[in-house]
Amino acid sequence: MSDYFIAAFIAFVIIYGLLKKCNCLGSFAGGVKEGATTVVNMYVYILGFVLLIALIENCGIVSDLERFRFSGIVSPIIFVQMLLRPFSGSSSLAMMVEVYEKYGPDSFTGMLTTFIHTITDSTIYITVFYLSAVGIKKYGKVIWIGLLINILGFILSFLIVYFFL
Repeated sequence: MSDYFIAAFIAFVIIYGLLKKCNCLGSFAGGVKEGATTVVNMYVYILGFVLLIALIENCGIVSDLERFRFSGIVSPIIFVQMLLRPFSGSSSLAMMVEVYEKYGPDSFTGMLTTFIHTITDSTIYITVFYLSAVGIKKYGKVIWIGLLINILGFILSFLIVYFFL
């Protein structure tokens, strides 16, 4: 059914363009050219984020935090997830899966990592990646507000899991 819907939509767009006397192929080619330029401009930021995530994951911060267990309340993986979450949602997801494997999804740490992953967002990634891709250069206040909301999300995650679950 969805195959027919996609074909019907493409046919509708072409017929509508012809009725409006629009150069459909030229418009399509222009859109592809503009999209390719956007992808090339985003590549630098993607590469930077991949490098940043690799550095954070491989620097040994988990083993360092393991020594300071914070009274055994939460796993150091949670703190790494809090560091990574503003930069990358997929890295935060990987940390969440690691907590599930080590502690289980129904444990305090498992529920906390779920709340952290779902309440907060990858603020820096979204802001820098998308605003830079469209040419907006002044986004400093947006990042600070987003990070403040993430910190509030971390605190609320801990309080909700600690007091209500």
